[in-house]
Amino acid sequence: MIETRLLPTDELLRSLVDEVTEIRVRENAALQIVAELDRRGAASELGYRNLPQVLRHVVRWDLHVATRWIDTAALLTGEITPTGSELAPVLPLTAQAVAEGVLSVEHVAAVAAVMKTVPAEHEETVVGYARTFEPRTVRTLGG
Repeated sequence: MIETRLLPTDELLRSLVDEVTEIRVRENAALQIVAELDRRGAASELGYRNLPQVLRHVVRWDLHVATRWIDTAALLTGEITPTGSELAPVLPLTAQAVAEGVLSVEHVAAVAAVMKTVPAEHEETVVGYARTFEPRTVRTLGG
């Protein structure tokens, strides 16, 4: 554990960025597990109605949080179906940035929202916005 009171502010901020990056990398690993659970049909195998119900029980997430994670996993892997009726855009550059730990789950939702309104070749630009700005600004710049 770092003794934060002894660190200069710039070093403390770098430590925060490092910690958040690690959290995002671990979130990506969890999203990959969610995608695999969906691919395997874990809900029916375990006797649940759907995967959000499984995640609600096992991880104790609210259903809307579980649904958001499943939808995010669908966006990043392109291999599973999102919980809604709309097909998820394929976002390979977004998935790469998430794996690097530079984008949050909220960033993925913002990029996906923008990508529904622009051609696929603009993903690099939108991901560039996401690497620089918070999700709300990404939506504004992309819209």
